[in-house]
Amino acid sequence: MLWVVDGEPSKGPPLSDKLTTPAIFGHLEELYAIAQKHNNSRSVTNGYLASAEYVQSQLELVAAEYCDVSTQEFKVPVWSELEVPELSSTGIGHDSTFIQYQNKVDFQNFRYGGPSANLKKQGIQGVSNYGCSAKDHRKVKGKIAVIQEGGPCELWDAAYLAEQAGASGVLFYNNPKRKALLFSRIRIIAWKEGDPLISIPVLSITNSLGLTLIQNQDEVHLNLKTVNSLTVESTINVLCTSKEGDEDDTIVLGAHLDSVPEGPGMVDNGSGATSLLEIALVLAKTNYEPKNKVVFGWWGAEEIGLLGSRHYVRELAKDEKKKKQVAMNMNFDMLASPNYVPYVHDGKTAPKDLVGSSSKIDHLLIEYFSTENKRYEYTDMVGGSDFLPFLLEGIPSGGLLTGAGERKTMEQRTLFGGFANAPLDPCYHQSCDTLENISKEALTLMSQAALYAITKLVKADNLREWLAETNVDLL
Repeated sequence: MLWVVDGEPSKGPPLSDKLTTPAIFGHLEELYAIAQKHNNSRSVTNGYLASAEYVQSQLELVAAEYCDVSTQEFKVPVWSELEVPELSSTGIGHDSTFIQYQNKVDFQNFRYGGPSANLKKQGIQGVSNYGCSAKDHRKVKGKIAVIQEGGPCELWDAAYLAEQAGASGVLFYNNPKRKALLFSRIRIIAWKEGDPLISIPVLSITNSLGLTLIQNQDEVHLNLKTVNSLTVESTINVLCTSKEGDEDDTIVLGAHLDSVPEGPGMVDNGSGATSLLEIALVLAKTNYEPKNKVVFGWWGAEEIGLLGSRHYVRELAKDEKKKKQVAMNMNFDMLASPNYVPYVHDGKTAPKDLVGSSSKIDHLLIEYFSTENKRYEYTDMVGGSDFLPFLLEGIPSGGLLTGAGERKTMEQRTLFGGFANAPLDPCYHQSCDTLENISKEALTLMSQAALYAITKLVKADNLREWLAETNVDLL
């Protein structure tokens, strides 16, 4: 059925009365209880596996006749800073001069910048050309390499080349225009089992410190101490694949289930994960038979680089036929921010060859806001969540969110209420991302928008044609 946008409030899509905010919130309460038993966190090494078991148990209890419930196991690297790093020097100005540098001011750890290390009286070597070529590292053996960031290669590439050349450590100093210290991941972006990890310490330092060290590199010696943990852990994705529906028109619906180590992750992304869970349960309980195959995916390890969705897409791409069967993806990440803006991912920001099809997805989501006379805003789809691996593999994507640490503008406050100049989620990636951080108003609006799109897509007779053609309505 096609709902015509005519400016009047609609009676809602099928099943809108079956999807209730109290039911979604009940799942959130279960996830929060899990976090309380696991260091106030549902990260990979805390409460994530228990969270996955909860989702799996709910699906098996309610939806076993509707979908095949399965898990995908994969490996992920987990890094954490256990103690504050230390960095000091001698030899600048006078041989006896000792300078103790300040963490978070002069330097700081990079994420995945090696396990623990304790280097004493190490010489240094400035590296030219951003360290992007092996020949740039000819003199680093036994020394700490000092490299300017901002070149054509990834920091991982330069650090790994330094390690392979025998450097004892790496300091990346800011380019002149960058003020804040970098906190990037020194790791292959789409890391998978078998890929290397850095085993020497890698720190970020200011531009001024980097230049000072290089100017005095023949006299200066550094002491560097880090106490970090770097391990490889097993984790899982949870999948619910509908028993019915055309495999050649498969729709993948995803939400990451993990939180950061620092908090329980109720908004990020308990809100998206539990909304998707309850939608799956509602479809199962009402026997909402799909014409198109549907895969519900709860991704692990999103907070450490989208590794769960990357694993799913990587496995999918191993079989070209199966990959081509996936028509589209939708992603639901953070649907209940307390100072929220209802965001729809803008298909025009997808890769060029996917703009048309991804825009069809965002237009379908916008239909809901139009039929309910609700305001919304576009946001880009450049990176930052689990739609990205699908886009990179040529699969059109779209989705919803309500905002993270960015601040609400005065214009947004006028349109959506809330507080201007305040973060959309003031507890983003913090311990206070609890049940009290959830906006039930946002949760209701965004889960109903998701349901609207999903119920239309799973019944569509012409999904591929609709995605491919500008002037074709979804039937």
